[in-house]
Amino acid sequence: MKYWLLTTEYPPLHGGGISTYCFFTARMLAADGMQVTVFINDDSNSDFTITSETNGIRVVRFSSNREGLQQSLGYTARLSYAFAGIVKKIILEEGKPDFIEAQDYLGIAYYITQYKHIGYPFLSGIPIVLTIHSPAFIYLAYNRVPTYRFPDFWTGEMEKQSIAAADALIFPTAYMMDEVSKHIPLAGRQAALIANPYAAGVQPATSFKRNKIIYYGKLSAQKGSFELLAYCKELWDKGFPHPLHIIGGTDIVFYPEMKTMGQLVKEQYAAYIEKGLLQLHGKITPAQTDEYLEDAHVVIVPSITDNLPYVVMEAMSRGRIVLASVQGGQREMMEDGHSGFLFDHNEPGSFDRQLDTILALHDDQVEQIGRNARAWVEKFYDFNTIGQKKMQFLEQLIPLPQNHFPFLYQEKIQLSANAVFEPGLLSVVIPFYNMAPYIETCVNAVTSSTYKNIEILIVNDGSTDRQSVEKLQLLAQQEHIVVVDRPNNGLALTRNFGAAAARGEYLAFLDADDRVSPDYYEKAINALKKNDNVFFAGAWVQYFENSHELWPTFTPQPPYALVHNPVNSSGLVYKKNAFLAAGLNDKNTGYGLEDYESLIHMLSKGLNGVILPEILFWYRVRTGSMFRDITREKLLYSNKYIAEKHAAYYASFTVPVINLLNANGPGYFYDNPTLETKVTVTSKSENIYLAKLKSIVKKNEPLKRLALQILKIKNKR
Repeated sequence: MKYWLLTTEYPPLHGGGISTYCFFTARMLAADGMQVTVFINDDSNSDFTITSETNGIRVVRFSSNREGLQQSLGYTARLSYAFAGIVKKIILEEGKPDFIEAQDYLGIAYYITQYKHIGYPFLSGIPIVLTIHSPAFIYLAYNRVPTYRFPDFWTGEMEKQSIAAADALIFPTAYMMDEVSKHIPLAGRQAALIANPYAAGVQPATSFKRNKIIYYGKLSAQKGSFELLAYCKELWDKGFPHPLHIIGGTDIVFYPEMKTMGQLVKEQYAAYIEKGLLQLHGKITPAQTDEYLEDAHVVIVPSITDNLPYVVMEAMSRGRIVLASVQGGQREMMEDGHSGFLFDHNEPGSFDRQLDTILALHDDQVEQIGRNARAWVEKFYDFNTIGQKKMQFLEQLIPLPQNHFPFLYQEKIQLSANAVFEPGLLSVVIPFYNMAPYIETCVNAVTSSTYKNIEILIVNDGSTDRQSVEKLQLLAQQEHIVVVDRPNNGLALTRNFGAAAARGEYLAFLDADDRVSPDYYEKAINALKKNDNVFFAGAWVQYFENSHELWPTFTPQPPYALVHNPVNSSGLVYKKNAFLAAGLNDKNTGYGLEDYESLIHMLSKGLNGVILPEILFWYRVRTGSMFRDITREKLLYSNKYIAEKHAAYYASFTVPVINLLNANGPGYFYDNPTLETKVTVTSKSENIYLAKLKSIVKKNEPLKRLALQILKIKNKR
């Protein structure tokens, strides 16, 4: 059986919970006879490499830039796309695996699940399992990160969509299942509670250093660092003589103060550091774990939200006493008073009482609880126990229905139009006004389509150019091309007229100066046929002529779609019934945003659509085109009209829409939620440059401190 494991963290380059999980899971499955392949992003590769470890586990390391999208997608979206790309490549070369498992973190399964549900054949029949580790949309909020600011907002949306689209979900703790269910309905889902595996390995320590108190983990708000330090300060101020040893990274940024956690702690607790009561040891390597834990009297895990922290297992397997809060999954990892101790952040004095109890234990009591802790880990997290539960779950897994796209937001479907159409026929409507130089190329792109059951309907909107009129007369003589002449009424009414005149079951619009890939219509119609709740489909857009940028469009969902159009709505492929029911263009919208209003109208009626995540549409950017002529005032007018026309729909997303606008500025300032956005008018290339610069600064601690100081000064102005 072939099992593929997708992760952003894997030894030896990474420590941490996800890395540890993948390390043990790969070995557990390999020991059970599976052919395990681990996919891990590694930008030291220009493309990808495949190596085999001594235990037979194969590792595919690949570059997040192997798709060449560093100029078009932010890091997390580009990473997810690269995962999908390398999985596709290996499948086409070697065949399909029996299972694909991915982490939830950073939404790395977003594009894989999109491809599968849209109907791309390379993923058909492969169950996709998500193991829930550390969803950013949950943890960032606890760390007080502005979760509506790009790109963090979009990372959270990718994570949520991946969870919604996976065939099955594995939760290591009931706590995390409850947390996720607050954001995504889990009723009826194939979800299992299966703890992470762990091989204890090292023998438990036989001695300890009395009153040695350790906090082992990175400093962050979610880990309960602020609460723990406050408890200790209160104790120290009362004369408590024992120091707290903090082992872990200190460079997490606490955004409300625009400082790293290390900076904050050193400033606020300088007096206690000077007295030796607070000792910061910094980040350690996994190999140093024994050195720091082997003589601990107590290891404190005060997280206010956590899944199944490996630090608890690492400490318990070494015979150490763990004092953990009940506010996370760690409460499920021990029996209070028997194999560890629990306290409640919401109960005043709870921490102090439990710490006093532990420090007052006799040596033999400490050793007995340590033995109990070790036995607990061996009983509940060993390979045999976890492996058996996982295999039973996988063997009974039933893939999600493949005729219903798992949208995060789905309004009640309102579809009352009963248009007469010719089954299977695609009607391509080309609005035309004085476009003689371009129309032939446009038509040739349509006739070159791999989808052959097509009629082309060119609606001449009162062209005045003689060459254009003559060109249309020639085109009208071709089979499957119909030219209709009308007085000039503008683009909106021209589209509506073409839609009403179209004979096909499917309807597409194509501006006369644009073109499509030969396989665009076939792939779009496959997506429409496959999913009963998908009513239109689009694709990524490549600009040409006066611009050569790529626009990676996104499956439109609120709230983002309510502040900015995420799709090329002038070139979608529809189920004609749906377009006639809710997609007709409203000319009062004005200034070229009629197709955006059409999109909002369809979403509000439950007529959702999807994006094929590849370049299948070419958009010509001409001098003097509507694309170039748009102004801020025109955008303000049209967006105001759209919001007021669909006020009830917008009202149902009031809070997230306001938060998006507060975090990123007006919607006309951006067109890519995967990139950081400043509330200034900048080019896409400038945004990409800033994103690259930020990435460099994040990896350099002195530069990070300097940048935070500058930002803090700037924000005070």
